[in-house]
Amino acid sequence: MAYIFKFKNNEKIVNLVKANPRVSFFFFSGSAYYNNQYAHSGSFSDSSLGVPSGYISLYEQNIDRTGSIDFDDVPVGASMDPFSYAVSPAGAGFSPTDYYVGTNPGAVTFKVKDGTRVNFKTVSTKEFNASAGGSPFTRDYPLSSSVQKYYYADTSNKFETSYLVESSDTEVTGSVTYLAALKNTLNYHARTNLNYLVSSSVRDLTSSVPANGAIDVGLVTIPSIFYGNSIEKGTVNLKFFITGTLIGELQDTNRNGDLIQVGPAGSPGSGSVAGVALYEEGFLVLTSSVDLSNGEHTEEYITAGVSVAPSWVNFAQTISASAPNTKNSSFSLDFSGSTKTPTMTLFATANKGDLNHSNNPTYIDKDTQVLLSSGSLGYTQNPDTTIKNIVSSSYPDPTGSFTKTTYISKIGIYDKNKNLIAIAKLATPVKKTPHRDFTFKIKLDI
Repeated sequence: MAYIFKFKNNEKIVNLVKANPRVSFFFFSGSAYYNNQYAHSGSFSDSSLGVPSGYISLYEQNIDRTGSIDFDDVPVGASMDPFSYAVSPAGAGFSPTDYYVGTNPGAVTFKVKDGTRVNFKTVSTKEFNASAGGSPFTRDYPLSSSVQKYYYADTSNKFETSYLVESSDTEVTGSVTYLAALKNTLNYHARTNLNYLVSSSVRDLTSSVPANGAIDVGLVTIPSIFYGNSIEKGTVNLKFFITGTLIGELQDTNRNGDLIQVGPAGSPGSGSVAGVALYEEGFLVLTSSVDLSNGEHTEEYITAGVSVAPSWVNFAQTISASAPNTKNSSFSLDFSGSTKTPTMTLFATANKGDLNHSNNPTYIDKDTQVLLSSGSLGYTQNPDTTIKNIVSSSYPDPTGSFTKTTYISKIGIYDKNKNLIAIAKLATPVKKTPHRDFTFKIKLDI
């Protein structure tokens, strides 16, 4: 039998749980390794999670799958609506597997264009309007994410403006690099640390003219799924290795965003600021071009066939899509995230004398007639129904002294409108007698 009790004020506690998960990346030979994890092969794919090494698979969907589903590969006469196609009448000559590419395709999400105009954010309004009614828009799983590295040379264009060609009435759409998009954010943080300034007397991060202060810049992007609310200040650590030997190390020792070179002792650039960290946004802006090898090593970090000295702007360049496959350099990135989870702790009390009746049919003695009569005039139950005695005894007959006994197996949590919002299940049902009371501690993330 279900009972509903209202939690008292002293039975509800709301806390904010803060955690600092440690994150470690290692970059070598074009690959990234997250927390020393390697891609595990499956029966159908080289990576059971369906993502490369160093990536996180959101919700870990499509485990050990190969192939895909192509909604554009529609058989002649089939409907473009996947719902209609899937339920095509038997004998129509079509099968849902006609959409499959490969032997074991993973699930995809799709939305059919209809009058609701519900659409994916990745599909532009222009593309949506140009599509015919009933056309499917799809997104492949799994959704994945990893650290990315971008290099901006001093002469590279950081942004292009949009303009209209009057002679042909043609609109030319501009573009903005990630570095230029961070301009306002960097200048905002410059209120507390001038090293965040985009443009100063010695440099201009968005300029493409060296004479105007343009410098080489390396940008490391860290998705928030790796750190939560923000990167914990004072935990950022970058290391640069040549053939396994440490030639440079950065730390935010002052906890103000400055990435200071702390080692090795006496190395080129030691003690200087080589970049800044944007803790809440998840970016590392590296601005130091000091030769960390002191002229003893060069490698093709940026362009194939062009060897340059190792410097912090080249950090983790091996994972860049346009970078050559460097063999002698490796890099590590370590930091701690900061996650804040509001939680509610509830104390559900089963007092003495309460919760000792059940509507479960097994609660009644099997030899007792429960229903006396039933008809259009009423429904009558036997008022002398006998409750089954389950008290154990050393002898089969007589049994032990009768005691109303129930077992608590689930606790439901309701909101103020009596809507069920959570169910707490006990691993083992708890025996409840009138002389026993229990308090169950329930913790919910809210």
